[in-house]
Amino acid sequence: MNTEIYERLSKLHEKYGPQEFGKVCQKFLAIGFRMAGYTHVVERGVQGVDVDAAGENKPRYTIEVKTTTGGSINFEQKDVDGLQSRKADGYQPALAVLRLSRFSNWIFAKPDTIKAGRLLIDSLRPYRLGRVEKEICPFVDRAIMEHFDGTMGGGQTYLDNILQEKGVDSRPS
Repeated sequence: MNTEIYERLSKLHEKYGPQEFGKVCQKFLAIGFRMAGYTHVVERGVQGVDVDAAGENKPRYTIEVKTTTGGSINFEQKDVDGLQSRKADGYQPALAVLRLSRFSNWIFAKPDTIKAGRLLIDSLRPYRLGRVEKEICPFVDRAIMEHFDGTMGGGQTYLDNILQEKGVDSRPS
């Protein structure tokens, strides 16, 4: 991520704390998918897989979102089960991880053979979904740039309104 995106995300993390920051990033990701032309996007603030994204002539993804300032994430069995349950509906499971550090970016990984537990972010490299990263990351960055001020002032409520405006099915946080 570029320095400006990093600085904005750092300010959001400082203001809202780790848990709220993760939910904010999840909403930015949903906005990014919508901006990338995915016409059916569902963002779940509470239960189930975090984001579903599909569209005409687009792959169908079901995404578990994790954020951290460290080198690892906790990938729980409920996350694995939730992702696997969406396969029956034709969705490809993906794990989206954002490490908040200067030279990091979103990592999208195929979690099919990843076991639940504490995962080193670097261990996800062999499972990366590079095509998704290249397609979606620029739109997520754009969403952050466009909606940073509103998010600083209104947090998740502001982003829920943006999701609604963009036609994203957003389930309550």
